[in-house]
Amino acid sequence: MGSIYNHGKNKMKVIAIIQARMNSTRLPQKIMTNLCGKPMLWHIVRRVEKSKTIENVLIATSVNKEDDIVKEFAESNNIMFWRGSQDNVLERFYESASYCHADIIVRLTGDNALIDSGIIDAGVTFFRENKYDYVYYREGLPLGVAVEIFTYDALEYAYKNANDTQCLEHVTPYFYQNPHIFSVKRVPCIGKNYNNLRWTMDTEFDKKLITEIYECLYENNNDFTYGDVLKKYNKHPQWIALNDRVEQIQVTYPGERIL
Repeated sequence: MGSIYNHGKNKMKVIAIIQARMNSTRLPQKIMTNLCGKPMLWHIVRRVEKSKTIENVLIATSVNKEDDIVKEFAESNNIMFWRGSQDNVLERFYESASYCHADIIVRLTGDNALIDSGIIDAGVTFFRENKYDYVYYREGLPLGVAVEIFTYDALEYAYKNANDTQCLEHVTPYFYQNPHIFSVKRVPCIGKNYNNLRWTMDTEFDKKLITEIYECLYENNNDFTYGDVLKKYNKHPQWIALNDRVEQIQVTYPGERIL
């Protein structure tokens, strides 16, 4: 197992990069979905900002005209942003990370409204302590809660060497495909496996669920946690049926199940 982790730096700058665009194929404009009076993207940023390990948050969107609204949103809310290629998301991430001088990148997406700062912090801590190039934290969490973490050095190497469509579009598969270069870890779930739960917003069914969860838990603040949502499922068993038939678009890569 290889590694290109930079062991020489004492202070590693951790940046959360949220990829977000308006022209989602299955649910267009979902990132601006109104949740308790605020756009979903606003909630995601504010939830990430509660992290104790994240130094700053950046929204990575495309240069397409329809994503002007994302730029305007970021500017009006004093959020860092970068605009790059729509299709070459790997390039967009590399440019974004270079722009904000990131050493460690936490990759997030604009459809995960229930992202949890505690899980981010636990993942970053694990990543730092074990000096991996790439970590998926954790396998078995509800879809939309786990986070991907990797070094700038690994991202730069992938950017300079990856050339197939899958790697360019999905950012991280190059890490899985090259375990002789990168040290890769998918951290297994502790306790019960909840990967049957969809907490991402990709369809109208998902939108209904996320909206109900926010209406139940938000109460003018974003302090509710992953655990809080799970507890509410006991009183709202109907939530499971709202989107349990949605088929997730599966993308698998060589080496993906390396642990």
